[in-house]
Amino acid sequence: MKVSRKCLKIALTTAFSVSLALSGASALYAGINTASTTLNFRESAGGSVIGSIPSGARVAVIDNSDEWYHIAYGGAIGYVSADYVSWADDGDVDLGTGVCKRDNVNIRSGPSTSADVLLQISTDDCVDVTGVVDGWYRIAVDDTDGYIYADYLTFGDELTDTAESHHPEATAAKASSEADKLLSYAEKFLGTPYRYGGSTPSGFDCSGFTTYVYRNALGISLPRTSKDQSVTYSRVSSISNLQRGDLVFFGDGSVSHVGIYAGNGQFIHSPHTGSSVKYDTLTSGSYSRRFLWGGRVL
Repeated sequence: MKVSRKCLKIALTTAFSVSLALSGASALYAGINTASTTLNFRESAGGSVIGSIPSGARVAVIDNSDEWYHIAYGGAIGYVSADYVSWADDGDVDLGTGVCKRDNVNIRSGPSTSADVLLQISTDDCVDVTGVVDGWYRIAVDDTDGYIYADYLTFGDELTDTAESHHPEATAAKASSEADKLLSYAEKFLGTPYRYGGSTPSGFDCSGFTTYVYRNALGISLPRTSKDQSVTYSRVSSISNLQRGDLVFFGDGSVSHVGIYAGNGQFIHSPHTGSSVKYDTLTSGSYSRRFLWGGRVL
């Protein structure tokens, strides 16, 4: 069937690509901003800055080179330094609004030209894009999931007003508010005994505590183990760059413990057998020596 020319809501997921030497639409894959601060988004390689991308934000890489990546994010196409974008596994990518470039473009049931055609869209039909898979955008139109080939979709040269990256102050304020809520909720469990494998208020192990608090305070689902949590989120390598609400990871060479950073060099965690949920410091003692890195969730 043919849909009317209107902006369509699209829900997408991302897939992991395995080659660094791709180009063109077939190169489409998810990336992540690994910079500890916002990343400049430029109109051309080394050109004027058109916006900024928050630390840890996911983007769609359309083409790459040794120095610059051609990406889509927040309703725009532009360039970012290759030094600060890494490959990303499956997950949402906030690409903002895209525009169909051709008439009678097929929306298919899978990311393949052999997949069934579900419906069609045409030139100037708007779509809200939030991820990529196998060189295609995966979409949901009127409760119908489908896929559009990346060659048939384009973006503008300005970030949309609704893109969080266009309003870094608003993004920071939101993260601060969420951190307040998260830490206030975490404090309710001070004194709760450590229990190996525990993930309820009757007893927590370290990652059981973090998963329970993030899920119930903010609706954020973390991986269950500290090791999996440590590779999921944008890495913060220095204690001085930590923000309230960041995960903090510890170990002797490899990750074996996790807590939640509370600010001012303090973190809250469920330490070990015989102890209970409490605050500890990162600025001195064993935890300062065993600190590995932080993870930016908010």
